[in-house]
Amino acid sequence: MSLHHRAGIVALTALLAGCAYAPRFKDQPIVWKVDDARSIAEPEENEYLKLQYFADVFALRRLERAMELRDHEPAHSTNALDEAPDSTWFQNRIGRRDVSAEEVARGAGGAPPEPPLTITGAKVGGGNAGFLVEDAKKKKFLIKFDRHENPEMQTGSDAIVVRLFWAMGYNVPSDNVFTLRREELMIADGSTFTDALGEKHPFTTRELDAVLATSPRLPDGAYRALSSELLPGKPKGGCSPEGVRGDDPNDRIPHEHRRELRGLRVFSAWLGHTDMKQDNTLDMYVEDGGRRYLRHYLVDFGEALGGHAGEKDRSEDGFEHFLDWENQGKALVAFGLWKRPWEGRIRTPWLSIGTFAADDFDPRAWREAYPYFPFFETDASDGYWAAKITMRFERKHIEAAVAAGRLSHPEAARYLVETLIRRQRKVGSAYLEAVTPFDELTIRPGAVCGVDLGVRYGLATGGVVERLGDHDEVLDSATVTANGAACLAIPEHDRYTVYRLRTRRGRDVRRAMQLHFKGGPRARILGVIRYEI
Repeated sequence: MSLHHRAGIVALTALLAGCAYAPRFKDQPIVWKVDDARSIAEPEENEYLKLQYFADVFALRRLERAMELRDHEPAHSTNALDEAPDSTWFQNRIGRRDVSAEEVARGAGGAPPEPPLTITGAKVGGGNAGFLVEDAKKKKFLIKFDRHENPEMQTGSDAIVVRLFWAMGYNVPSDNVFTLRREELMIADGSTFTDALGEKHPFTTRELDAVLATSPRLPDGAYRALSSELLPGKPKGGCSPEGVRGDDPNDRIPHEHRRELRGLRVFSAWLGHTDMKQDNTLDMYVEDGGRRYLRHYLVDFGEALGGHAGEKDRSEDGFEHFLDWENQGKALVAFGLWKRPWEGRIRTPWLSIGTFAADDFDPRAWREAYPYFPFFETDASDGYWAAKITMRFERKHIEAAVAAGRLSHPEAARYLVETLIRRQRKVGSAYLEAVTPFDELTIRPGAVCGVDLGVRYGLATGGVVERLGDHDEVLDSATVTANGAACLAIPEHDRYTVYRLRTRRGRDVRRAMQLHFKGGPRARILGVIRYEI
């Protein structure tokens, strides 16, 4: 039967059945850019109180959230197509356009510092030591070093992961692996360093040499380091995991309900970015085109790709929170008889990667080291959005990002590429195949067409897209092609119409989605509800 004849039947069915849905979406262009960059007064710095933060995420606020009996809320920062539009939080890149491997290799752009480097400040103790430096061109950078125990791990992981997050659409700094020699480092007058307790002291050559002594040297005597060019604007502290900033009128959506932060759970799981907490975000007060506003960044990815497990000696990293009341409590009650999923994990043979694998990776069961409340809100629609972007990365993109890590062992780089691809497919299976993955929708008079992403990415072999009635009866269907394409007839009138669609793979059916549209000569899509509750 032709689409034209099917459209006539569809129209007749619609007239007989009546409209079961009230209009939900306005007949207007889809919003792809949010106006959240209006000028604001300069905010105060949002101080990160480490002890209070950990007390909240592990106990106090966790208990309050449990007692609130919170209802589920879908993400608020989405447009009518259930996508995240461009904003001061996120810029659509690989999810909406073709991104070249060369773009991934460049990431946020910028180059390493040009020596000689003048140290203006330092952080000593705690994690990896770092210096604030000014290079020969007066550009300012934060530089970090690896430790003897894990050469190339922090520097390589950061340089790789920051490029993948850039390609996804997040605001990130320009981070690059480079080498320098001791004689290329100078100390500015009045330089200080901050110790592990937060106390400041004068920074001298003794402290400099002590820091370098903890860092591995290359065969030629040089040091491998990571440079992170300081972001434009004034730093105003990290982004709180809940609520909004009271001193930013542009910040109107509670952070736990931002699609960009809820979907971040899926990206973080793919890349093993377990060190996700407030002080790994940064709000910058920037000036752009005469406007002054806050731009929101993700920073510091050196403990991804198994780095957190390697440096903190946490075999359970990615499987349990640092303090995990559920799993650790279960193990306690079982008196050690329950074998936890992470027990028996095997480290890779390369110190630059640590414990990072695909065989034991479960995207849905993955957990960050420190509870991050937006991740607690991640639902099927958030997961689908993030998985769809994740699947857009081709081998060439992943290879370009891994090459930026400048790992000295080619086998380690190859292992990392293959592991990321295998983890990527697990992400796709977990989140695309959990819903109806009918996407890239286009509409024309008489037909709506789309692509079954499960078939496109080889996560499923064949399928049918079905249009359902109010009681899940099948009103129309289309078999998807080998590349996942399918079309369904639509009525010729231009009244507000809702299609309930689902994919079927044999006897296995997915939860229905909704497509809201108007037909007729000006056929247009008005909105999508990705996952019926």
